[in-house]
Amino acid sequence: IDRAGIGYTLAGTSPGLTGTTSAAFDIVTAPISQLAFIAQPVTTTAGVTLQAVQVAAQDSLGNTVADFADAVTMTIGTNPGGAALSGTTTVTAVGGVATFSTLSIDKSGVGYRLAATSGSLTRTSGAFSITPGLATRLAVTVSPSTTTAGATISPAVRVAAQDDFGNAVTSFTGTVTITIGNNPAGGVLSGTKVIAATAGVAAF
Repeated sequence: IDRAGIGYTLAGTSPGLTGTTSAAFDIVTAPISQLAFIAQPVTTTAGVTLQAVQVAAQDSLGNTVADFADAVTMTIGTNPGGAALSGTTTVTAVGGVATFSTLSIDKSGVGYRLAATSGSLTRTSGAFSITPGLATRLAVTVSPSTTTAGATISPAVRVAAQDDFGNAVTSFTGTVTITIGNNPAGGVLSGTKVIAATAGVAAF
C-alpha cells in the first residue's frame, strides 16, 4: 500500500461466499527521501508578500513524514530579475511541513523559481512571475549627452515610469514634462517638452 494512513482494512470476497474483513492496521511512512512544494509560489506584485509557500518532507511515494522537524531554507533558484528574497527564509517544519508566509521579491520578471533546501535535500518550485507595482516615480534611463548649442540632443532622452523598487511600469501612459533642472547659463529648452509615455517610457 503506497499511502500512509491509520485504520486500513482488507476485505476478502469470493462468489457465493460471505465476505470477510481483516482487523484494522496502519501504513506508516518510509524514510524521508525528498522535499516537495505542496503550496507553490504564484504570480505576485513586486514587494508584496507571496501567498504562503509550503514545503513538505516526503518519502519516495509522496507521503509526508510527520515527524520531520528540521529547518528548511528558501532561496531564489532561478532569478530572471536579479531580485532579492525578503522575509523569513529559514523555517522549522511542523508536522513535516515548513510554511513560508512572509516572503517577497523586489524585482519584476518572468520565470522565477524558488529553491528549498534541508540538509542534503533540495527541491525547486514551479515557475512564477513577479509583476511591477503601481508607478510611483520617474527615472531618466537615457541621459542627455554633451551637445552643440542649438543642435538636437542625441540619442533621445528617455524617462521611464517605475514602481517603488525601480521596476519599469509598462502600463503607464501618462504625460511626462521635461524642463531644465540646473541652468548655469540661462539656456532655453526647445522642442517637444510634453510627451505621453508609450509602454511606460517617454522619449524626448
